[in-house]
Amino acid sequence: MPLTKQREFVFHFSCKGTNSKLTVPVTIPLQQTVSDLVGRLVNAHNLPCFVEKDLFESLEQFVTRETNILNNENAEEAIKKVKNGETDVDKLVDHWTKAFTMEVKSFAQPEEVSADQVFSEVYHTLIHSPALETLLNLEHTYAMTIGDLIHQRDQDLEHLEKRQREEMESAVLKVGIKYTDEEINRMAQQHFDNTQLIESKWASELSNQQEIQKREYKDWVLKVHEDTNTSRTPKYMQRVHTLTTNLPDAHEEERKEQVPRMEESFTIHLGAQMKTTHNIRLLCTHVLDLCKHKIHTVGGVPVAEPQRLQTAMSLYSNTLCGMILLVDKRLNSYTGIKRGFAKVCEQSADFHFPNLEQQFLLIEQEVTNATEVRARKIKDENADKISVKSGSSGSEEGQDKTMRLHTGDFYITRHSNLSEVHVVFHLVVDDTVKADITSRHPVILSIRNIIKLCFRYDITTVSIPLLLTHEMTEEMTIPWCLKRAELIFKCVKGFMMEMASYGSQESRTLQFLVPYGISEELFANISNMLPTIFRLSNPVVVKSS
Repeated sequence: MPLTKQREFVFHFSCKGTNSKLTVPVTIPLQQTVSDLVGRLVNAHNLPCFVEKDLFESLEQFVTRETNILNNENAEEAIKKVKNGETDVDKLVDHWTKAFTMEVKSFAQPEEVSADQVFSEVYHTLIHSPALETLLNLEHTYAMTIGDLIHQRDQDLEHLEKRQREEMESAVLKVGIKYTDEEINRMAQQHFDNTQLIESKWASELSNQQEIQKREYKDWVLKVHEDTNTSRTPKYMQRVHTLTTNLPDAHEEERKEQVPRMEESFTIHLGAQMKTTHNIRLLCTHVLDLCKHKIHTVGGVPVAEPQRLQTAMSLYSNTLCGMILLVDKRLNSYTGIKRGFAKVCEQSADFHFPNLEQQFLLIEQEVTNATEVRARKIKDENADKISVKSGSSGSEEGQDKTMRLHTGDFYITRHSNLSEVHVVFHLVVDDTVKADITSRHPVILSIRNIIKLCFRYDITTVSIPLLLTHEMTEEMTIPWCLKRAELIFKCVKGFMMEMASYGSQESRTLQFLVPYGISEELFANISNMLPTIFRLSNPVVVKSS
């Protein structure tokens, strides 16, 4: 079937009193625009500029006419093949059916609603209904069960560690008398295997318990929604009554005393003509305090803090809360603040999203793909500059190949079981952030991308480590902290104005976190810096005469 063809285009024009003719071959259908082809012809044949308009009109008419002729020829040829039995009609019908259902909206099949989508809609409905209290109490009950299991696990591991330590210390003292070096090594290996066995046993038990709770919770939510939509009295009211009557009356003094923290709040304006109002909070707190559930007691009974209420009600909404967590380049939860964050996540089952380890597995696949793409790009750009570092082991090379994260990279996890956070941006940093940096540092540029994602996906509250660290160190002098705070403030202000120019005029909340250990004087200096960088919203005072 002639899908393409060559046709001669003839153009007559007058130049210096003589009639000239231009004849060129043109492939139909045209692989470029008519204007591009005209430009090439004028340049190649040194045509005068006054013939360019006529050339364009003639060529456009020629391409349109010849394209229609070619399409008709192709159509007639295809019809002949169908009539002669040269074409598989069934395959042709399947091809056209797929094309119509994928490209034409009126022929597209209705979108299937997944079970997770149904559950999210039902949950959003119930969390904004009288069933709210029951939902939160049920979640809290489940969390207490998980907490008991974790406590038992920690005690079991602590007891095992103590027994193994005493056994090893006793054996080391008898080396050469009762034990040989080989026997000591075997004992150490046995201790390690026993520890791994106990940890695996408890991990399996916790995982099973969380899966059971997740399944029961979803079934219960769907059942409550069904009862609510019928004429019967909702059964959840009985559970509300039971839970509330079992809680004894208490006064405010019975609550656990919360550790006070330094905090300042501001309302600012951004923009020149189209001003947007935003809220800024300066907090002296640990970043994980935004994730942990604050438990207080009423009459000796543990009860969740109200922060959980706000987080639950805004889970499926346009007012999500995000947080930046500074991590190293290894994608795991074994060390440092990542370990602390993983412990917070395991305190209760996540009824809406996969647990942290499952999300890490999905992220690992994406990191591997991104690493391969990045490697190919570098190879194409610097084919002659690639060198293999000598002296590295094969295991390290394999791990580095599949798990390579660079400074400024970040990955995202979703959570419904944290106190004040729905989305966590795990931002990779290194020791370079401890030195003087500029606005072009990869971490600063990644904060811009994070803010961009917040604007795009309705994350209206985002918490940012102001000093790009979660802990105070001796090297962080007052001048260094003030310089770093000024840099972050100015960069974030510029990023916010840039994103607002795209059309989003919604008010947002920025929480700048400074770590524990900062002095009150330094906190006050940072707070006083805010009005010099951001335009504060001053209230209008009306005096009555």
